[in-house]
Amino acid sequence: MKRFPSALAVLLLLFGAWAAPAHARIPGSPIVVVDDQHTTLTLQTAPRRIIALAPNVAEILFSLGLGPRVVGVSVASDYPAAVKKLPVVYTINGPVLEKILALKPDLLISAAIVPQTTVTKLRSLHLKVLVTNPSDIPGILHDITLVGDAAGVPGTAAKEVAGLQRRINAVTTAIAPLKSRPTVFYELDKTLYTVGHGSFMDSLITMAGGRNVAAGVNNPYPQLSAEALLADNPQVILLGDAAYGISVASVAARPGWSAISAVKNHRVYPFNDDLASRPGPRIVDGLEKLARLLHPGVLR
Repeated sequence: MKRFPSALAVLLLLFGAWAAPAHARIPGSPIVVVDDQHTTLTLQTAPRRIIALAPNVAEILFSLGLGPRVVGVSVASDYPAAVKKLPVVYTINGPVLEKILALKPDLLISAAIVPQTTVTKLRSLHLKVLVTNPSDIPGILHDITLVGDAAGVPGTAAKEVAGLQRRINAVTTAIAPLKSRPTVFYELDKTLYTVGHGSFMDSLITMAGGRNVAAGVNNPYPQLSAEALLADNPQVILLGDAAYGISVASVAARPGWSAISAVKNHRVYPFNDDLASRPGPRIVDGLEKLARLLHPGVLR
């Protein structure tokens, strides 16, 4: 005679299935993760030698306390300072395969700026490659979790993500009651390339209580004409190109720009573009800084 589980047993089974974290695994069992390309990656043990193929990946790894495991980085990696001491295995010309193989990595972590041909080549050499490619702020938090799971530190990643989410919530809660939403122009370079729909910075401007003048452009990085910008008359100008010599004074000296509201009211600010363009934990630093610039005194 077939026996059915008791009601109590069913409840326990259901509760256990609901309560167990998605990344829970039996100690000693393989780590199995699915990356942003929907590729399943299986690691027999937690990786001890990791290569970060992009700057944001290095930042994620170090934020999770995994710096001692990072054995190679990309040429553009500059944060935190410790990455500057690590071997560069990915340059503007692509991966340096000899150096990568010599380092005997357990795991390589890629990002959107790494071409798919490179990922395919590395996998053809029987290397484990995890691809991250977030499209929005929640996607960044997801990828921090993904990297933590792959590295065998899911608890650390969960705490990091929870902390970042609390900071995001603090900004959005402070901004929500405000009726004033200043218009914002974010300058990527002096030829007036900016950020449009689909860029991280466009999302940050909205979350921080601003209105991006290029939000209606269905292109993450459009170029505006000087005439269009003067017509938009932004109330705030952010200089993402400040690191390349563009200053508040040089902007004010541009023909016709003295009539722009942001210039007249001294609301032109240098901005560290790494805080807006790198999909890693410092994106929340960028959000907080932006909220303070757009709405002084609102955020504690």
